[in-house]
Amino acid sequence: MTAAPETTTATAPTPTIAATWPTWLLIGATGFGGPAGQAALLHRELVERRKWLAEDEYLAALRVCMLLPGPEAQQLATYAGWRLHGIVGGLVSGTLFVLPGAVLVAILAWLHAAGRSLPLVAAAFAGTRPAAVALVALAAWRIGRKSIRSAAAVAIAVAAAAALAGGLPFPLVVAGAAAVGCVLLPRRPRGSAAHGPVPGDRQTGRSLARHAALVASVATLIWALGYAAVAQLGLAGGRGPAIATLFTETTLLSLGGAYAMVPWALDEAVGRGWLLPEERLDALAMGEATPGPLILVVTFIAFLAGWRAGTPPTAAGFEGAAVATAFAFLPSFALILAVAPAVRRIAPGSLLARAMEGVGAAVVAAIVMLAISMARTAFLPAGGPDPLAMAVAAASGLALSFRWLPTPLVILAAAAVGATAAWFGC
Repeated sequence: MTAAPETTTATAPTPTIAATWPTWLLIGATGFGGPAGQAALLHRELVERRKWLAEDEYLAALRVCMLLPGPEAQQLATYAGWRLHGIVGGLVSGTLFVLPGAVLVAILAWLHAAGRSLPLVAAAFAGTRPAAVALVALAAWRIGRKSIRSAAAVAIAVAAAAALAGGLPFPLVVAGAAAVGCVLLPRRPRGSAAHGPVPGDRQTGRSLARHAALVASVATLIWALGYAAVAQLGLAGGRGPAIATLFTETTLLSLGGAYAMVPWALDEAVGRGWLLPEERLDALAMGEATPGPLILVVTFIAFLAGWRAGTPPTAAGFEGAAVATAFAFLPSFALILAVAPAVRRIAPGSLLARAMEGVGAAVVAAIVMLAISMARTAFLPAGGPDPLAMAVAAASGLALSFRWLPTPLVILAAAAVGATAAWFGC
């Protein structure tokens, strides 16, 4: 299997693999702010402070990770680990990047499930829902400004929203948006963003293809063996195989970032009886309030799926969380490690870029539809308007828009408002 080049383009000497572990854990534990915040943190730590990657290579890798399905920040960390220490380094960096957030989300899911009968705990979780609406609305605005840059993209977004409202499956909407984007979206100049081979890397196109095929084959074998083990052991109260399949699909179909697939994953979980409808907001709030990729929402979902199906519920819940996390990130590892040797050979401005722009427009439509659905749940809990929830959403939106508070503190403040309101009987 292809290893990383022996030298990096950065000026700092390559550290030992053991010496990198604290850095990856630190980045994973402090990676708040979604993909943009995590990418900025990786740039500061890897390019500016430690000089493990050069600026141009970091940007090339970031562009490729944004084109791949899966959480781009985790894939970027995996690529950096691969550049330093090959396949093993990539597995270490990507795993440690995810581990702190996954553990925290699983614990919060347990508190949520165990505390459903405790009014203050339930009220605290309910208090986070208006803040989650603000988060999604802001995400729609920010992503929309970057993704929708032409009249054709606007048309794709409107058509995608109509298709989703009509019940068309999201993966089909994504495929259609990609196809239409290839045809309708304007060709953009390639500029100077293309890169040649990484210094020290003399691999041919044929060797790169062999490397990608080998990684894909090994990943498929690991997936099949893991799936068989999950089914044989009856994990998560027997829901383990369904959890593994759904969240593998979630990653493979998450073109355009986690927000592209989170609405679909939440709807699937509600439809299967794993979540209550109002818990979609709880799951999203946990993903936003904790470090690591937003796709860790699947850890929360799967904990509740196992909790409600298995005996004892706590063990089944943690089994479900572990299965979801492992199967959601396996494709992500495979994709970036498969293309890692070719990262600096992939030029932007191609047919693929236009397809991805079409996907980006569909993603914005999906986020808008999610925001509307969540707003109905948060603001009209009993059929009538809830002024307190609207006020919390407005305050959360202002705090996030003007960066008065980081996202975790906004979520915690909203939870405190919900608990306080319940305590005083509001």
